[in-house]
This record gives sequence, structure tokens and C-alpha cells, in this order.
Amino acid sequence: MKGYEQFLCDGTVVKLGKRLRTFGYDVEITYKTDSYNVSEILKSTNRILVTKSLKLHKQLGGIYLISDKLTDLLNEISTKIGKPGPTRCAHCNAVLIECDKSTIRDKVPLYVFQTHEKFKYCPNCGKVYWKGTHASQ
Repeated sequence: MKGYEQFLCDGTVVKLGKRLRTFGYDVEITYKTDSYNVSEILKSTNRILVTKSLKLHKQLGGIYLISDKLTDLLNEISTKIGKPGPTRCAHCNAVLIECDKSTIRDKVPLYVFQTHEKFKYCPNCGKVYWKGTHASQ
């Protein structure tokens, strides 16, 4: 999707990367933390590095974060990045699609099906999402 920044979260911020996807950011995640491998990914994808590694940040640039807790990391990065795009799958980064409730009946727990009306699914890996108690609004 053009118009939105694309990020690469390294092995130091994997959980943050998954959460950023659910907020609508295009995030590739690597478990690597060595400069050679991360550099190669950055070159081939033209993404912005997000890391807690000062060494990687000094070598490759990008966004350096210092917080340890996920909630603190989210607050810290929210001041450094632009607006998100459409909501993405936390597992594979594909853009989620709204779906009719009847199409996901057998893919979610019965209680969730009975208590929620809006669902989104991932066209790539098939995961189903709904607004949980962690979401505000």
C-alpha cells in the first residue's frame, strides 16, 4: 500500500511488531538481530528499522526504542511514526477484510460468536479477528 510507511521490527521488538500490525502498520518481522541479516532485509524491502539494539540503530538507522514493557514501547513509538493504514493480521501482515458473521461461525468460540457482531478475517492465513476486551472504544 503506497502512502504508508513500512517497518521492519527486529528480534528485539517482535511483540511490538505484531501489535503494530493490528493497529494498521505494515510491519515485517525478523527474529534476527545481527547487522548483516537485518541490513540485507532492509536493502531488499526498503523498510524503516524499529529496534531496541543501540548497535543496530547506530549501524543501520531507523527508530531506536528504549522502553522494556510493551505498553511503554507502544507509547514511545506512537510519537515517532505516522498514521496507520488498514488493520493487518498480527500473524502474516496481510490487510484484514470485514466479513459477514455467518461465514465465520465455526472459526471462533461459541461465546465470541454469540457476543460479537463485527468480525474481520485474513485472506492470506484465514485467522479471524474481533474487538476484544483489550481494545478501547
